Amino acid sequence: MNRKLYLILALLMLASLLLLASCNKGGETTDTTASDTTAAETEATTAIPRYDYMDAVVAPDVEIDRADYTGITLTVPDSLKIEDEDVEAYIQSGILFSRRTAVNGTAMVKDQALKLGDDAYIYYKGFVDGKEFEGGSNWDDEKPYTLGLGSGSFIPGFEDGLVGVIPNQTSKDNPAEIHVTFPEEYTEELAGKDAVFHVVVEYAVQYTIPELTRDFVVNTLKYKPKMEFYASDEALLDEFKEYVYGTLVDQNAQNVENAKVDALWNHLTGKATCKNLVADEVTHYFNAYKSEVEYYFDYYTSMGNEEFKKLYPDLDTFAPVYLGLDKGADWKAEVTEMAELMVKRDMITHAIAELEGIETVTEEEYKAQVKYWVDYYYGYMTEAEVIQNMGEVFLREAAFSEKMDKWLMEQVTFTYADGTPLVSNTNNEAESETAEG
Repeated sequence: MNRKLYLILALLMLASLLLLASCNKGGETTDTTASDTTAAETEATTAIPRYDYMDAVVAPDVEIDRADYTGITLTVPDSLKIEDEDVEAYIQSGILFSRRTAVNGTAMVKDQALKLGDDAYIYYKGFVDGKEFEGGSNWDDEKPYTLGLGSGSFIPGFEDGLVGVIPNQTSKDNPAEIHVTFPEEYTEELAGKDAVFHVVVEYAVQYTIPELTRDFVVNTLKYKPKMEFYASDEALLDEFKEYVYGTLVDQNAQNVENAKVDALWNHLTGKATCKNLVADEVTHYFNAYKSEVEYYFDYYTSMGNEEFKKLYPDLDTFAPVYLGLDKGADWKAEVTEMAELMVKRDMITHAIAELEGIETVTEEEYKAQVKYWVDYYYGYMTEAEVIQNMGEVFLREAAFSEKMDKWLMEQVTFTYADGTPLVSNTNNEAESETAEG
């Protein structure tokens, strides 16, 4: 469910505009627990009138307790925490590595041990449980892969494992062995698993990575210290690392917000029971998602990439991959489920608002929503065209949802999975060029 809700929220903005809603209200309802017909089987080719939840009574069709949405504590993954090791990794790959300098041009070196900073030209083949896994090899490619050691391009441990390897002492009959463990947040098939890579290093191009010194931080990165005097260079470097930490927290803020929304709606849709889903709304969301998949399939196909056409000759081969599903999966059934989930979210939002007596949209809130879309499509749609194309029902619903999302989030205390509180944005104000990497 986590993946589906995250995907739905990520697609919603574009999807809602690929099928612009009209301003009419109404719509047939159906109890999906008893229906044998899916949205995929009843898809429409044109946009249908949007159902006006604001003009309906939704609460009787939604079973949810107040304790399920007020005063609750929810968690987001520990992987979203910024740790000291993340700071060190960013300094290494995002700052120092990006400012490396060539030792001897592009000379191919085969008889010296690899070090951090070097470009290693490699062939590799990965094994999990003694078997090769899909996507883990370039063994049979015509040219080697260029890997910058210290770039953070490969999973943790791989690049460090190549440090010290001498290229001309490796071959396909005598490869170097690199032992790694895939991160827990990796793909489902490989997450947390131990792997062994056989690696052949054809040659290296040597580079030198600068050291993190006071001179480098102040003069190269143009970091402006907070104080005029420091007891030691280490004290200034510690301050700089705090600045990097704040920068990473700020850059990660949207990921944390997405995870909070994901956690909230996984919780609410798990707690609530919805009946009599609005059939036209299910169809609307289904058509919106389907239109997006079709749009990108047509777009990539029109670019004339023969490899793409070979891999994805039709929509049914492209759609599962685009949606993050297994090859050959029933993507229309998945999109139907996504559409029903969105209708449940709309119903839950309005049911809670009705129970709390806050189901309102002021004229100011409505106008702010219109202005948002006018600004978003600056130069393409006037205010009148936004209202005509998107519909007053959609615009009021969008304004209402925005307000209710904020209200619902205020009812929740969020922590990381280990129980520690979330770190808020730091609003880093120190001046430096480090954010450019």
